Amino acid sequence: MTAGAWLSIVVVGIVAFLVGRTLGKRAGQNSRSAEAGNAAVAGTDAASSSARFQSLIDQLPIGVTLIGASGETIAKNASANSMSGVRHIDALVEDAVERLAASTPAGTTNESQLAVAGPPARNYALMASRLASGEVVVFADDVTTRERLESMRRDFVANLSHELKTPLGGMAALSDSMIGETDHEVVARLAERVASEAQRMSAVIDDLLDLSRIESRADVRFEEVDVATIVNEAVSLQRLNADGAGIHLEVETLRLDPIRIDRTQMLSAVSNLVENAIKYSERGDTVKIRLSNGNSVKIEISDEGIGIAQGDLERIFERFYRVDRARSRATGGTGLGLAIAKHAVENNGGSIVVRSTEGQGSTFTITLPRGGAR
Repeated sequence: MTAGAWLSIVVVGIVAFLVGRTLGKRAGQNSRSAEAGNAAVAGTDAASSSARFQSLIDQLPIGVTLIGASGETIAKNASANSMSGVRHIDALVEDAVERLAASTPAGTTNESQLAVAGPPARNYALMASRLASGEVVVFADDVTTRERLESMRRDFVANLSHELKTPLGGMAALSDSMIGETDHEVVARLAERVASEAQRMSAVIDDLLDLSRIESRADVRFEEVDVATIVNEAVSLQRLNADGAGIHLEVETLRLDPIRIDRTQMLSAVSNLVENAIKYSERGDTVKIRLSNGNSVKIEISDEGIGIAQGDLERIFERFYRVDRARSRATGGTGLGLAIAKHAVENNGGSIVVRSTEGQGSTFTITLPRGGAR
């Protein structure tokens, strides 16, 4: 719900709050007269209404602050109080609320945005409305998550458009070259490249469908599985790729008690990580896959490849993010493998971290709880 929608809900309660506050004061000043006695009853009722209103607005997920005509703070709800404090961000939010209230003329609504660099970085949407009585009600909505998701959505659409446009453009150009071509060898070579571009586009679409299914947790089926069998199967699936690239696969497993996981998703996660290690290794390198047991089950996939720069480590699990775009295109990568692995592991109650030194290789570690997914 937008701040504008909240305003229509809250203003009536704000008026009741102010009436109760005013009548309560008058009741205290005139308590000896019969008229004052009536006012006391009215004040009590109004005060009770304002208390109920305070309890109501405390449930709102956005901050609501009532500021008097002279600039004093009359009341805040719980969310607004949580934005007030000694932290740098809290002080900036409070200052922005006060400035917005002061700059809002009578009978008008005023809006502003506040971006705080942090850490952590936060984004706030502020809206103020001055009542006829002179008081100002200010809404402060923390839209950090919303802004981040919107930014991710824009990046995803832009990246997806680029990923699909490139093979489509290649196919169109190759098809144009084939028109009127009479040399059978040239036609065969062009047709082979068209097929390669089509396969590349198909791989992107397949990975997108896998990622969508894993993210939505659709068809999750937990069962008791020996993790060693998953590791061995993932290595088997990638053995041909490794042999073709001249990469040695070194596997170290041990037999463990089965844990409760989704076999298909975990196989996808481990297979994607092994494939990624192969792609970013040089001919003659070794990719090590190691299974260890302790308070949790750990799967480590280490390579001796190009490594990952420190600035890239925070982004490698994003969709379509590539450390080396030229290498990824040469090896047919879609840029979705690590995103698929991360979501699959998290669906199984685990976590995935990476350690890397540029030029010396990387180690991805999957950690799964001994009790399995819950």
